Amino acid sequence: MTSSLLKLHLGAFNCPQEGWYNTDITPHMWVTHVPGLPQLLRKVGRITQARLEEHEQGVFKQLHYLNVTKRFRLADNSCACVFSSHMFEHIFVWDVPLLLSEILRVLAPGGVVRFVIPSLDHYVKLYDPEDPTAMLLGILEYDGTGVKNRHQWMYTEASLCKLLEKHGYVNARACGYKEGKCADLERIDNRPENSIYVEAEKRVG
Repeated sequence: MTSSLLKLHLGAFNCPQEGWYNTDITPHMWVTHVPGLPQLLRKVGRITQARLEEHEQGVFKQLHYLNVTKRFRLADNSCACVFSSHMFEHIFVWDVPLLLSEILRVLAPGGVVRFVIPSLDHYVKLYDPEDPTAMLLGILEYDGTGVKNRHQWMYTEASLCKLLEKHGYVNARACGYKEGKCADLERIDNRPENSIYVEAEKRVG
């Protein structure tokens, strides 16, 4: 892999990483470029103090707009690796084929994609026939904030590996936290709780 290849971070939100092409669709990308607007939104109670501090630290100025349900504005074979943490489960199943196709297209041969997502197995184990609330809240991620923040589908390690292989990836495998071939795992993996970690590669040749 050459140093000119991108390291693509999908759904980076408030966790952009140095040396990565950090992407998202959050409106905070535009809010942060309007002088005084984050402070005004905090004053009227539309954002939290923590979010205001992220604006003041320049967090959202590090993001590039990329809608993962559309064709990426990136060249074929332009990325050494692609990383996504707790984003994939928010994608409707009918949008998944295009997303996986686009990731495969922009990956260079031998490039790695790494998905970190909530573990369906973990939440299934919480099932209580007397009160399934804990399981349902975990699976659906329902917190009253709207559809965009809810989980649209859930996966196990086996089902995600199978899905990746179906869409043309090779060497799909479950990994441990901060373990795998993806670059910069020591700093970019940041969700150790109730997560699964799956990597796959683009075929060489």
